[in-house]
Amino acid sequence: KMKFTKHCAIGLIIRLSFIYYGTYQDAISEVQYTDVDYKVFTDAARYLLNGESPYKRHAYRYSPIIGLFLLPNLLIHLEFGKFLFSVCDIFSTYFIYKILRLEGCTENESIKWSLFWLYNPLSIIITTRGNADSLAALLVLATLYLYKKDNLLAAGIVHGLAIHFRLYPIVFSLPLYTSVIDLHSNKIISLFYPNKMRLTLVFSCIVSLLCTTGFFYLLYGNEFIDGSLLYHLKRFDIRHNYSVYFYLQYLSYKIGLSEMTRYLMLVPQAALLLLLTVVFGTKRTIAFCEMCMAFILVMFNSVVTCQYFVWYMSLLPLCLKDLNFGKKELFLVSNYWFTSQAAWLLPAYLLEFKSQDTFLYIWIQCLVFFWANIVVLTSLVRNYVSKHKVN
Repeated sequence: KMKFTKHCAIGLIIRLSFIYYGTYQDAISEVQYTDVDYKVFTDAARYLLNGESPYKRHAYRYSPIIGLFLLPNLLIHLEFGKFLFSVCDIFSTYFIYKILRLEGCTENESIKWSLFWLYNPLSIIITTRGNADSLAALLVLATLYLYKKDNLLAAGIVHGLAIHFRLYPIVFSLPLYTSVIDLHSNKIISLFYPNKMRLTLVFSCIVSLLCTTGFFYLLYGNEFIDGSLLYHLKRFDIRHNYSVYFYLQYLSYKIGLSEMTRYLMLVPQAALLLLLTVVFGTKRTIAFCEMCMAFILVMFNSVVTCQYFVWYMSLLPLCLKDLNFGKKELFLVSNYWFTSQAAWLLPAYLLEFKSQDTFLYIWIQCLVFFWANIVVLTSLVRNYVSKHKVN
């Protein structure tokens, strides 16, 4: 019965508490609470403050926007960025609530489902460690909200910003396009037909993306393109991550993967993304479509870390009302997903902090986690389909 604003205030206080705790853990433990990327962001902001390129900081692979937003880390307080990302979490909760209201949920239902994100331990920890994906999630949710409000011009602008900021929202472009259809016309014919609404969405997105990307290209040249865009298309991690392709990259590190192998790695991902667009690319099911797409994108990615889970976790609250899980199945599926992650942590810790050769064991756990993701995704689709009678 608590008001939505009070929940948001509590959610922010919880995040501030974790930020404060993180400073303590960083001071006493070899396992740092603060994400290493946060230190990279801060160093990039320092270069910007001195009038230099943020890409002078090795390992800075992001839009300069992050460095600009984190200038107060140097001018006000080192933890400012974590506070900013926490505020983004609160605004994400607000957009989840507003989207649910637009979809016809009652006040109490909208609050209930939005709290899944607000009080989600995963989102709290990832955000307060200083990860910027909370800002990407906010832009994706803002796009959906504007789209649901039929403000396609603004939705396209924000979608372009989201793609510039973090490349992954580009996969949502096709379902956003196909879902803007004339319900009175033949669906097959109108699936890709460029009507006025679709052109508004497309051109506003392109202009937004080109303006932001072009502006920073003029400032920083090819190092901006290489660092913030191209790098993410060819990124790999031979130390440790959750990706099913991790061990393949490790074994082929010196000789490199052939172009054919890289293309074949993309085939299952691309096929599933296209299938989801065809089946769920409608205005009524767009949130579920994007959530499943983000899930597949993470699941088949060449590099997978916990921060990527934010991509689909932020969209999941929009779908919970439409899922038809039994309590037993929900318990088994969720526990399988969490335990498969937990089992990965021990060999990863032994490799990272004890320098033990646990690469094979990490890969085995990657396979287990990949299978857990298959179980989760098929369960989500089956329970969503059964409730909505989607063929």
